[in-house]
Amino acid sequence: MMRTLILLAILSVTFIFAQGPVISDNFVAVVDFLVDGRIQERAQVWEDFNAQESRFDFERREDHVLIHQYNFYKLLKSYIVDERTRNCTVTPLTTTLKPAFGWALNATRSTRPCHSEINVGRLGVLWSSVTATETLYLCVDATEPTRPLWVERVTAREHDYYEFRAFLAGVPPAQVFDLPAFCSK
Repeated sequence: MMRTLILLAILSVTFIFAQGPVISDNFVAVVDFLVDGRIQERAQVWEDFNAQESRFDFERREDHVLIHQYNFYKLLKSYIVDERTRNCTVTPLTTTLKPAFGWALNATRSTRPCHSEINVGRLGVLWSSVTATETLYLCVDATEPTRPLWVERVTAREHDYYEFRAFLAGVPPAQVFDLPAFCSK
C-alpha cells in the first residue's frame, strides 16, 4: 500500500513537470513587438478567447497617433479606429482567434533558462513547440509559471518576437470591446 502511494506521488510529480505551462488565453497585457532587438510597437492588448474578441491599442510610430484595433471573430470583422480623425475602417477577418497559449500545454521544456530583456534580472523557463509550419518559443517566469515573459514565433516567412511588460490573466471587461459611437458593427 505504501509503495503504491509513493509510486502515485512520483508519477504525479512527473506528470506535472512533463506538461507545459498553463497560461490563460483570456488576458490583458502590455506587449512590445520587437524586430532585431528593437521595439517596433508597444500595444495594450485585451483578449477574450471565450467571446472570440481581441483589441490592440498602439501608437503609430510615424505620427504618434493612438490607433485602436478591434477584432470580432464571430462577426468576421476587424475595425481600425483613429479617434483623432474619427475614422473607422472595417475589414473582413478571414481567420479565427486561436488560443494564444494553448500550444504551450504540449510544449517541450528546455534545459537552458531564458531571460527577459525588459524585466532585467528575471529568470525564466524556456518551452518550445515545433510543427511543420512554425516553431514557437515561450519563456515563462521561473517563480510565476502562469506569467509569460516573451513569445517568439518563427515560420518560413516571418520571425515575430513579443515581450510582455505586464500580463494579467482573466477575461477582460466586456466594455473594453465597445466601439466608439462613430463606428457601427
